[in-house]
Amino acid sequence: MDKTTKTTRETRANPLVTVLIIIGAAALVAVLILLARAPGTRKAGSEAGYRPPPVVSGVNPADDDAIAVLRLALESDDPETAIKAAHKLPYLAIPELKDGMLALKERGLIWDYIQVLPELHHLGYENAEKDLSEYLKASDIQMVISALEALQRMPPMSCREAFVDCLRQPHMDMAIGCAKVLRKWRQSDDEINEILLNIMRNAPVDFSQVAAAAALYDLGVEKEKAWEKIRYWSERADMELGPSLITFLKYSGDPRAGETIALMLRKSVTRVAALSGMVNLDWPGKLATIDEYRKGATGTEINLVVLNHEATEGKSDLEDILSHLLVKIEEKDESVPPEPPAAGTDTGEDENEGEKDDEAPFTETQRLMSLNSIVVLLREWHSPRVLPYYERIIKDAPRLLRMEVGRGLRTFEYNSKAINMAIGLLKKAEDERELGEHALTLGYIDGGRSVARLHDLMVNTDNEDAKLTLAWAIVNINRGHPHRYPRR
Repeated sequence: MDKTTKTTRETRANPLVTVLIIIGAAALVAVLILLARAPGTRKAGSEAGYRPPPVVSGVNPADDDAIAVLRLALESDDPETAIKAAHKLPYLAIPELKDGMLALKERGLIWDYIQVLPELHHLGYENAEKDLSEYLKASDIQMVISALEALQRMPPMSCREAFVDCLRQPHMDMAIGCAKVLRKWRQSDDEINEILLNIMRNAPVDFSQVAAAAALYDLGVEKEKAWEKIRYWSERADMELGPSLITFLKYSGDPRAGETIALMLRKSVTRVAALSGMVNLDWPGKLATIDEYRKGATGTEINLVVLNHEATEGKSDLEDILSHLLVKIEEKDESVPPEPPAAGTDTGEDENEGEKDDEAPFTETQRLMSLNSIVVLLREWHSPRVLPYYERIIKDAPRLLRMEVGRGLRTFEYNSKAINMAIGLLKKAEDERELGEHALTLGYIDGGRSVARLHDLMVNTDNEDAKLTLAWAIVNINRGHPHRYPRR
């Protein structure tokens, strides 16, 4: 008998080896489960937990010049210029800008100083957390809300004592602001969880209950009870609460999200928001449910029903609607008055003018307004399948329509087709305002191809707003988009 074969059989016959293999496999499974449930992991459709921004100095000559533009503006003697620069800095921890950010406090620009405290923390400023805690304890509620916005970008459980004090305050804005922080962190503790549960069950304001429920769901604490609360308010939502619920639901990653949003189709005041929220979701019975609301629907509602069909099954009237709207209408020159009819000529007009019921013709302006409305709805569709539609629309589009399409491209990070379109739009820009809009788009989605062009535009423009936006785009691209396009 072969010696190798004999050894293998003896190994298989040894029960200790078998037990060790089973224990090892069980340990591996347990580790994988723990990793899947750990804070900061991403579920389908949900945001990741806290991620510190990269701390990076200039990475190339274009980046160095962009940083110099931001630094000069931040350290400008003009407070308005410094404020504009400070507004570009969230998520960007750049060592060369540290002194300018610290100087904001000395110059009395407190609100702007609060907004850059997370970046100063990542740059090693030791008092950043202490200062932010003080602002969280301020008597001015707007200052506290601003501090809570900044706290979202701090490491989990930063300023814990001051944060818990905010969470305990019986104020809707405190509940909403604190819930946003926890949903960004994806981390809490037993005391915080108990406070959230109390808010969800007993707060007198619906917005507070929903905010606490959303935070508990994202934290993985009493998820089913939190979902029950979300569903309860979805059935009772009004035009103010509805959009907040829909924003949570459509990004929750829960398979029940679509049918829960559908509860808001029943009321006319929440129907448009609900139809928008379902565009990227797919669930059994979706199309049959929304088709029930075709009869008597408004133009926007009908277009959203069509968009849902296109997104879900890939066939609808969307192509025909766009083809109709993309045909230009020749408008009459109203500066030239019409010639009067010759005497005795039948004009074809009804002598009884009060009975005239002719509809006004569809003008070019109305066509462009309708096309713009379609683009706004298309922005709700986050699939690359929408890009060919955008491509058709911008082929011969006016300035405002190009800008609207450019905004729609901002959800397609690193998508080559979207980047090519944005670069094309940048080249067509008619003024500094449009230039800034398309630079902003590239700052969110480009991987580096547009940096040379953005740099050239930055050094050659005298427009302060455009120059700062171009600088922001360059540094955000070169750092891998630490500032991602916010969800709407």
